[in-house]
Amino acid sequence: MSMTIERIGQFVKNGDVESIMDQGRNIERPTNPSIGAEAPTPGAHSFSEMLHKSFEKVNEIQNQADTAVKEMVAGRNKNIHETMLLMEKADMSFRMLMQVRNKVLEAYREVMRMQV
Repeated sequence: MSMTIERIGQFVKNGDVESIMDQGRNIERPTNPSIGAEAPTPGAHSFSEMLHKSFEKVNEIQNQADTAVKEMVAGRNKNIHETMLLMEKADMSFRMLMQVRNKVLEAYREVMRMQV
């Protein structure tokens, strides 16, 4: 079972944070030292494509929350619970994306510090 941003978002949406932690503990670590030398399998997405899709998804969630707030303020939507849930979902997805960004930058800095 692969852990994608969508799957993590689904766990967060369901409030099942323990499942995320369990999934992280059960990740198989590659043992092949030449793992970077292999050609990508057909249908596999690159890391940059995955990040790009994640940014788009978070942007879409942010726009949905923004639209819900505007509808609430304009009086066209009276469901405050749904609006608050959309706002919390947008906040959680943005925080998660920021943590992923921080980890990617940290890994990049670590690679740059390596001596060749």
